[in-house]
Amino acid sequence: MSTQRTILITGGNRGIGLSLARSFHAQGFKVIVGVREISKAPQLDGVIAVKIDSASETDARDAVEELKSKYDIETLDVVIANAGMGSHYAPMKDIDLAEFRDHYRVNTQGPLVLFQAVYPLLKEGSKFIIISSALGSIGLDHDPNVGVYGSSKAAVGYLGRQIHFEEPHLISFFIDPGWLDTAMGQYVADQFGVAKPPMKVEDIIPQLVKLINNATRENTSGYFWK
Repeated sequence: MSTQRTILITGGNRGIGLSLARSFHAQGFKVIVGVREISKAPQLDGVIAVKIDSASETDARDAVEELKSKYDIETLDVVIANAGMGSHYAPMKDIDLAEFRDHYRVNTQGPLVLFQAVYPLLKEGSKFIIISSALGSIGLDHDPNVGVYGSSKAAVGYLGRQIHFEEPHLISFFIDPGWLDTAMGQYVADQFGVAKPPMKVEDIIPQLVKLINNATRENTSGYFWK
């Protein structure tokens, strides 16, 4: 008899995070969603909601203690650092430094804080995955006005790859799911005068789930997947 696998997804109350939570729930996983406000947690039978604001330095650790003491969760098979922000689009000469710090706090520091908190629950072969963006690739042509968001994603990509090298018992990688029709995706479209994002969440989620389920240390870990 197989043991039920457990997955934690931050930003699990909407968009990509919610769709992933639904998909893994349908596959029989014990699903935990991290949300900024518990009142906005998805109403899915059996899904556990814990408070994790990615801007907080203490929420993730408190959530792990709650999972251990209240729900007897001792291991996590998969952790997906999905929560992020992208709300400041300006040329480099006009970047608001407060916005810059906020984006790094959520998009870069947030996944690091999450990793440190869940680390005691990660076992041999556990997966730590960061939802990222091709805008964080230094080698690609750079779109205008995305310096804040793109640089924060470039930095978190380094951290995810560093985890791969430092923790040989784990599978750590990062994924660009594409420009999807989420609330953030539509916000970006509005900023650039595009009617709507070119890709639908419902078309991409099955590909993400397949990639995550089939990921191995040898063939997947340490790389950026698009």
